[in-house]
Amino acid sequence: MKLRYNRVSARLFAAVSFGALAVSAAPAFAQASSDDAEAEDNIIVVTGITKQDANIQDVPTTITFFSGANLEEKGIQLVGDVATFTPGFNIRGAGNNPTALVLSMRGQVQNDVIATLEPSVGVYLDEMYIARAYGLNTEMLDISNVQVLKGPQGTLFGRNTSAGAVLIQTNDPKFEEISGLVKGTYGRFNERSGTAILNLGFNDSIAVRGAITYGKRDGYKTDVNTGKKYEGRETLNGRVKVAFKPTDTLEILLSGEWYDGDIVGPARQNLYYNLGGTGFDPGAADRAAMGGDPDLVAISDPSVSAGAPAEGLFNSVKTQTYMAKVSLETGFGEIRWINGYRKIKASNLIDLDGESSATGNHFTQGSQDLKQFSSELQLTGQGLDDALDYAVGITYFNESGFDQSRSVTSGGAVWSGFKGIIDNDSMGMYAQANYHFNDALSFTGGLRYSIDDKGITAQSAVYPLNGSVPAVCLPTSFNIGIVLAGGTLTPEDCNRPRSDTFKNLSYTAGVDYKISDEILIFAKHSKGYRSGAQQLRTLTLNDTAPAQPEIVYEQEVGIKTQFWDRRVRFNVAGYHNKVKNAQRSVILAIGGTSQTILENADTETWGVEADLAVEVADGLTLTAAGSITDPKYKNYSGFVVVGGVLTPNDKSDTQFTGIVKEQFSIGANYVADLGMARLGLNANYAWQGKMSQTEQTFARLTAPTTTAGGGGFDAANAQAILDATTTRAHGITNVRASLAFGDNDNYEIALFGRNIFDERATQYTLFLGGLNYIGTSWNEPATYGVTGTIKF
Repeated sequence: MKLRYNRVSARLFAAVSFGALAVSAAPAFAQASSDDAEAEDNIIVVTGITKQDANIQDVPTTITFFSGANLEEKGIQLVGDVATFTPGFNIRGAGNNPTALVLSMRGQVQNDVIATLEPSVGVYLDEMYIARAYGLNTEMLDISNVQVLKGPQGTLFGRNTSAGAVLIQTNDPKFEEISGLVKGTYGRFNERSGTAILNLGFNDSIAVRGAITYGKRDGYKTDVNTGKKYEGRETLNGRVKVAFKPTDTLEILLSGEWYDGDIVGPARQNLYYNLGGTGFDPGAADRAAMGGDPDLVAISDPSVSAGAPAEGLFNSVKTQTYMAKVSLETGFGEIRWINGYRKIKASNLIDLDGESSATGNHFTQGSQDLKQFSSELQLTGQGLDDALDYAVGITYFNESGFDQSRSVTSGGAVWSGFKGIIDNDSMGMYAQANYHFNDALSFTGGLRYSIDDKGITAQSAVYPLNGSVPAVCLPTSFNIGIVLAGGTLTPEDCNRPRSDTFKNLSYTAGVDYKISDEILIFAKHSKGYRSGAQQLRTLTLNDTAPAQPEIVYEQEVGIKTQFWDRRVRFNVAGYHNKVKNAQRSVILAIGGTSQTILENADTETWGVEADLAVEVADGLTLTAAGSITDPKYKNYSGFVVVGGVLTPNDKSDTQFTGIVKEQFSIGANYVADLGMARLGLNANYAWQGKMSQTEQTFARLTAPTTTAGGGGFDAANAQAILDATTTRAHGITNVRASLAFGDNDNYEIALFGRNIFDERATQYTLFLGGLNYIGTSWNEPATYGVTGTIKF
């Protein structure tokens, strides 16, 4: 054990040393921001390790922080854009819904979005856990700040934060203040949007804040056969908050938020069809017409498949979120009771293969109706003459509803369907404390016990004309003789109920030492927990066992520094984690039907992250950030299909999907008083290395089909698959220039550009075995425009 400990320590020390050299000897990698709206004297206030506000430089953990102003300056328009400027973090749109997000951090990944598969990066909106990613990728409306916490956060934030947590905080009402703004934007692709914010602080005890934004944009993808435009979108998002403070010690905060979004699409592009097959390639003419242009598509008319929705390709999401918080200051600390309710209704139709023939198409239709309720009672405070900071609490969470998908191929009239009706309960108890031995040395320790009770009723069937009456249940053993007896089959006859309970004790332990007021070093060891996942889209009975809970053990050491009168801030951390039962979602074609199989693997990851901010002169700040992530499989016992049969297979040689191993960003922010106006100039560049979107390897693709996991492709086709399913390394550049007028900068006109050099790379790519096609979507093209703002 001692030898192993020394090896781990040596590698962590090497990682930190490498990060320090990278930042000091090369163009700076970093990202941290100082914003006077957020903090005074360049102090950034974040959620501390006991859920109490703290200076980011005094918190012994790795955090990337964005104020509301930072988000606008960097061109962060949607929640999914946050990862672009966050080292060690990657977000891409989900394959089954573009408003849902697939998140990966520190070698851990949620590689699919279905209602039974939990994320490894938890997202919190105003302290409420957002369980499902559907409808998450919304506009940044009236945001106070976003904090990205790295590493297991299981003690304070609970299950499903085994890789980290994203905390989104919207602006609260301000007492005794009447203020607001009106903002309008016009940009490329006829983008137009309007935002209005109004704060009514009637007195020192009652305040109301409302925010609403509406946006619409024309499509930028063109169908080469019909001329139809795709990727147009229209969104409406509103929020109301009411704050009531009847006494100096009691505050009640109520809020409601509503989102309604529609997208014409998504429109995928076909890269290959029937690879390695008989020569049947219905997408060949389409690809020739598109000529490799990422903004040209060829979409099948859904009407070729009887029962398809009449509106064609579409994506519609509606969410409702309601919260009630009660905060009471007492002589022994602050008591907070946080309650939340969220409802999601979503539906879409996607052309998965992205080619226009009636004989080669593959459509999938999805619908979700999910609701969640959560409640947390917490106590935070200080004790032992302020030597001890603590947080204790209990949580309850309930989720119910359904997630459904149906699909059809080759212009057929019979749709295969999967539906999961879920009913989940979770409870947790936690306690965490930070004890200061003296002004320099502190110890942090925390525990959380979690219980997850999960229930699912799975329905798998074949539906003629995409109707409500199944022709046959799958597997056929669930027909229960009804059809043979001449009866009418119902979806309920296909029910396969299951319930599972998962329990876990998470912990964290760490020490930090302040070498001086400007230098903090820290080391910690944490255990994180991602709840087990039940199977939703499988057909055979012997694979319905759930994916086991994902358990993460991580060690991290780091240093946080600031000097030159806080004009320079440099932070670097190295980490090592081992994940037991890392969850994987794999699509396999069994008996002609594509199924999603949840599997478990063991992984190990080493990594380093660094950030730097330098105020080189009054008004000029340079920032940079970077990360290196190196994950490996230690064990992966999964499944492959051999002769139409689901077969166990050692998959430890396969690739990680959705993991970016190298990232960095650099930025500059300049503000100058011109006398009659205030000038603001911002430029930010973010680069990421290549990313694999398939677990396949060259050896597996070229192995004979009689071999477990073998694809049977020749070398040329195998390489084509790997090339097409690898997102190339690329960087995007966002810029913004503004002029603000008036006594308090009340009037502003700004020019903006996002991805101004039009760097294009694949965003989500699907290689579907069986049909052997590859369909992909691309990141958005260059966009630019003008924004006018009036503040009062």
